[in-house]
Amino acid sequence: MATVLKFLLSAGFLITSLLVATPSGATPGWQITWTSPMDLALGATYNSTVRDTATVAVAGSSVQLTFSNLWSALPTTFGAVTVGVDQVGATVVAGTFVPVTFNHGQRAVTIPAHGQITSDPVGLVVHANEKLAVSIAVSGWATVSVHYCCTGNVNTWATSNGVGDHTTDPTATAFNPQLTGSYVRWLSGIAVANSPARGAIVAFGDSITDGYGYENNGFSWVNALQQRIDQLPPVDQMSVVNEGIAGNTLTVFPPGTSYATNSGGVPGVTRLATDALAWPGVKDVIVLLGTNDIWFGAGGVAGKPIPPYGTAAAIEQGLRTVAAAVRARGLNVYAVTLLPRATSTKKDHDIPEYWGPAEQSVMSAVNAWLLSARTGFTGVVNLAAVTADVYNGDCNPNTPFAPYFNPDHLHPNVAGETAMANAISTQLFGLPDAPLDPPVLSATPTPGCAAAKLASSVLAAAAPTTTTTVSPTTTATVAPTTTIPSSLLRSARSLGMWLLLALVVLAGVLALVARRRVLKRRRARRQAMRVVAYPRVPPPAPPRSGPNPRSGPRRR
Repeated sequence: MATVLKFLLSAGFLITSLLVATPSGATPGWQITWTSPMDLALGATYNSTVRDTATVAVAGSSVQLTFSNLWSALPTTFGAVTVGVDQVGATVVAGTFVPVTFNHGQRAVTIPAHGQITSDPVGLVVHANEKLAVSIAVSGWATVSVHYCCTGNVNTWATSNGVGDHTTDPTATAFNPQLTGSYVRWLSGIAVANSPARGAIVAFGDSITDGYGYENNGFSWVNALQQRIDQLPPVDQMSVVNEGIAGNTLTVFPPGTSYATNSGGVPGVTRLATDALAWPGVKDVIVLLGTNDIWFGAGGVAGKPIPPYGTAAAIEQGLRTVAAAVRARGLNVYAVTLLPRATSTKKDHDIPEYWGPAEQSVMSAVNAWLLSARTGFTGVVNLAAVTADVYNGDCNPNTPFAPYFNPDHLHPNVAGETAMANAISTQLFGLPDAPLDPPVLSATPTPGCAAAKLASSVLAAAAPTTTTTVSPTTTATVAPTTTIPSSLLRSARSLGMWLLLALVVLAGVLALVARRRVLKRRRARRQAMRVVAYPRVPPPAPPRSGPNPRSGPRRR
């Protein structure tokens, strides 16, 4: 019996250890649900109030806000910050304002130069896809750090200088209509606690990820992928947070040869740590960077080529660096092939961008390397195949499919961004198959075109099915990894919990039986001792009283 008990206790300890050691696929304490990377400084303000709006992807019992002062060489002081539920534009639902505190209860906070700060937890229950309004009262002068994108996507308002604190004003009256636009000020992240969702996917890229485009109004494949995931049950959902920056490069360029200081933001290899890996609850990172490196390296801003910048070797090394950094954190990281593009003229783009055979040669080399399975990524998704001109009778794999792109032949439009999201299997993130977004337009792969057949295979691999089999031709090829699907982990944990409970109950029953047997044996031994033991011998009787012994014995 003792041996059996030891075995049960050892088994229970082993199962408990496995349950503790297994990474959770759902409900982390905090998970990021909205982000906005700061990419430049945009003017200054004085004693004013700023109101940013942001939509949280998943529900939570409380929120934490992160603010970035990245582009200011001086500290910035907020005298007060509130968060509430946005009603429309700059108006806030009355009665929903909650004060935001920092450093264990302080209403005012000073952010160091080029630094950032995260608030204390804020007791505001939020619902999935709810738009929040964050109001900031600026004390004194401050250089404004912003995320600038995208035309038509209004998400920030401000009062004139000197107007003061309007962080609890639910109306839009105090805000100057000339100081609104598509550039979130200071607010760089919102995290939620106790969400039923499984964590976050970081979309790490440039303007294509950001949603730049005259016809997009800020809509990108990130929004489209989130829409698909939103159709799953809450416990199978994830946040897809957008860390795209228009003009962003993957690698570090010499000063003045890229948009880094005036709109392109900090290069990808440099900002990865803060803009992707530092956020709580991140499970996966998707990387789409490199096309700007090619154009800048070919002489886009400098006016002449600047090798070795923008070469295939430089881009591949940058991608290896990103993949290694993400996987070192135990996260999955997926690369996206660079999308086809063509020359943009001043007529169809704000800045003309030439794209010729030399640039295409670099892109083809990078994409071939990405598809070679020697990259270090968890997997690669071939969105270049999906967005190429291989539909409706055409077969030009290096040319963008015009109906999927803005007039600049560079940035996908809503139809293209939707097609991209539909080509990404949600099984990559350990989720069930999510329904596809309705296509914006009809695109029929060209019969007899090998590139069209490849595009079809990519789309088919991402479409909801009853099997997880992946075609060898799909570019959602996953490299060997020790990552276990979240659904399997969840089933294993559930089975383990029931098994552990059964073992505990069984151990208790066996212990009770053993105890009863011990007591029964003790009673039996006591009964036997009462039957077999000799009777006690009484002590000798005291002498009887009589004549003095000296007189001798009495005679009868």
